[in-house]
Amino acid sequence: MLPDTYLTLHEYRAAELREEAADHALAPRPARHRIRTRTGLALVALGTRLARPAPPRHRTRIA
Repeated sequence: MLPDTYLTLHEYRAAELREEAADHALAPRPARHRIRTRTGLALVALGTRLARPAPPRHRTRIA
């Protein structure tokens, strides 16, 4: 296949994919998607809090 033909086919396919992506981006998302996103963010926040070291409970004093 000639390089020009390959480039033309590639540009045509890329344009098709861009149109499909634009159509998909405009489609309304179901409510469960929002619930899943909120749940995921809550789990990330919890994991971040658990990953931090706990503050020391007792302070050691040198007499």
